[in-house]
Order: sequence, then structure tokens, then C-alpha cells
Amino acid sequence: MNDQSKSSKSKKDIGIYTADDLYDSVMSLYKGEKHKQFSTGFGNLDEIWKIVKPCFVVITGVPNCGKSSLTMDILMHQAKKYGHKFTIFSPEHSLEMNVLRLCEKYHQKPYHKMFKTRLSEVELGEAIVFIAKHFFFIDRYGSQPDINWIVDRAKMCKDKYDIFGLVIDPYNEIDPMRSSNLREDEHISVVISKIKRFNRETDTMSILIAHPNKQIRNAEGKFVCDSLYSISGSAHFYNKTDVGIIISRDADKEMTTVAVRKVREISVYGEIGECILKYSTRSRCFHTEGDFAQRFGTRKKSFFNDKSS
Repeated sequence: MNDQSKSSKSKKDIGIYTADDLYDSVMSLYKGEKHKQFSTGFGNLDEIWKIVKPCFVVITGVPNCGKSSLTMDILMHQAKKYGHKFTIFSPEHSLEMNVLRLCEKYHQKPYHKMFKTRLSEVELGEAIVFIAKHFFFIDRYGSQPDINWIVDRAKMCKDKYDIFGLVIDPYNEIDPMRSSNLREDEHISVVISKIKRFNRETDTMSILIAHPNKQIRNAEGKFVCDSLYSISGSAHFYNKTDVGIIISRDADKEMTTVAVRKVREISVYGEIGECILKYSTRSRCFHTEGDFAQRFGTRKKSFFNDKSS
């Protein structure tokens, strides 16, 4: 080991750095080389949200608003366009159902026999081959895993498959048991810190989907989630995230609003704003093509009239 390597190792072990130690990294950040940005797969969403690593993203919204479906659309685009790989912890669905849902995203066709345009067996087999190379599912049958177990498996996937990111869907499927000396909000802070530390140490991104516990009714009497502070348990979901997103769906108009309400570094992760997507029951995917995207596009805002802004 040369003297420079020994010096770098000793500084890392000690945890004390000077600006000179960080010179190359700072210059890379200044030149826009450090955080390579990737497309979400939706042109109007790309204007306000950039896929980068390392990064910690929180997505929330009322039940059945499309949080998981949109996330899978984005993951599939990442895999098909860039070859990115992901680890998924999503125990609300069986492992088999998670694979089928990704198969739908791969071909943009439903799998269920009630649809005339359903996936053929040949198409299903083709999708499974692709998914096997790009997605790795973790689950702990018989018990609810804690964050240490999840992060350890994600690290294994990073070492073996060089994953781009981790998805936890949803947060409330993580074992809620905490040390007796910790309040719930303190426990949540610890959980988020462990995920973010994993991202920094492995140069990955994480998407955490969380359900709100505070839902209000709008003028039409429909439940809405209007703030990242509405997430069950703690304001840390807003305070500690790099990107915070609220998803809402108007089923009558077949419109889904994706609102970016928190961006830690505007030059890196995107900016505050919102866009409209359309969910197709025929393809089981979100779309922005045609007149729909042209009509609504992306509405950028420098400030939301919302306490989470």
C-alpha cells in the first residue's frame, strides 16, 4: 500500500477531513460530474425529479393512488434503458405477484385473463427472464423484518449484483419494535438514518413508500394527503428525505398528480413542482403521451402554499 493510500485510509478511519482531502470530489460536484442524472421515463416528471445516487426518496399518498404502480413504472424504465438493478422489499404482495406486476410493466399489458389483451405465455416468459436479471426480491417469511435485516440483504445484493437502488414498500411493513428508551419519532429517525447511511456507503438510491395517517376531505368529499408531514409517525419523513413526493389520483378524470414537495439540493435532485400523468387500465401503466401531456405538461412552482414547503 502506497503512502497516499495509507493516508486516505487513516483519514477515513479517523473521520477527520480537510477541504484539500475533498478537492477532487468538490470539483466534480461543481462541474456536475458527481451526480449523474437519469430519466424517470416521463418527460414532464423529469423536469422536476431527477433520478440520481446516492439519494433517499419518500413517496406518500392516500391508499390506491398509484404509489407502488408508478414506482414500478420508473424502476422498469431504469432497468430497460440503463440496465439498472434493484432490490425490492414489498411484502404487501406475494413475491409471485410482485413479479407479475413487473411483467405487466415490461410489456405494458395486463396479465389477468379478464383482459383480451393480456400477456401471452411467451411474453410472460420473456419478461420473467429480464426481471430475473434486474430485480431481486427480499422477504422474511413468518416474521416482520427490522431495518437491519433489510439493509443487510440490500448490501448482499449490492455486493453480488451491483444494484442501483433499494425499494421499501411500504414503511409500515418494517418491524416497529424499538428500544424502550426511544420514542416513536426517534426510532423512525434511526431507521431513516440507517437507510441513508446504506445509500452513502454503497452509492445507491432508496425509495421508501409510506402511508399517511392524516387524511382530510377536499370540497368534493374525497380523502386527500396534502403534506409530507401527514405520514404516520414522524416529521422526519419530511425533514430527512432528499426528495419528498405526494401522489394523488382523480379516478373520474383518469388523472394522477405527482407533486414534488421537498428537494434538498435543487441542482442535483430536481425542483419543487407538480405534473400530471395518466394511468391506463389497458396497459396497466402510467403515460404522458399525446394531447394529455401537451395539455397539462409540468407546472413548476417556486413555492407551495403548504406547511411542508
